[in-house]
Amino acid sequence: MFAPRTTPWPLVALFTAGYLPPYLLPTTVGRLDTSLPLSTTQAGAVGSALLLSSATAGFLLASRVQRVGARTLARLGLALAVLGYGAAALTTAVPAVVVGAVVGGFGSGTAMTVAATRIAAERDPHRASTVGLLSVSALAGAVYLTVPHLGRAHGLPLAAIALTALAVWPLT
Repeated sequence: MFAPRTTPWPLVALFTAGYLPPYLLPTTVGRLDTSLPLSTTQAGAVGSALLLSSATAGFLLASRVQRVGARTLARLGLALAVLGYGAAALTTAVPAVVVGAVVGGFGSGTAMTVAATRIAAERDPHRASTVGLLSVSALAGAVYLTVPHLGRAHGLPLAAIALTALAVWPLT
């Protein structure tokens, strides 16, 4: 008889919150370009800074998850994501949007790092990562279908990311 498989739903949720910003990057950059006084190249640079900040979190924290504690790092990452992306969504001041995107990127990168290291330690990591990828794909698809109906503001995809991180907080 086979043992029942369980999916680590809190890790899947954390994975989803961490991976959502790269999934939404095309619409985020497009909206920065059309809604703020930024050229396409400048908006792309903001998106690149977000991704670089996220990757930096991974490089700096992956080896420290066990020592610092997964819960502590996950909550720190989610808090930074809520604050950074939330601030970037609520302002039209370009420097504040850039700082918010970088802070949010570090936060989502931290969440992604914790989720990835914890999923790798699971008994069935392939199942958890597959469910995580399906989850983030479904959420990104829902955002892509919904956001255009809500207006042209630059902050809508950023707010979706911040609200996702906020919704995941109680699960950590």
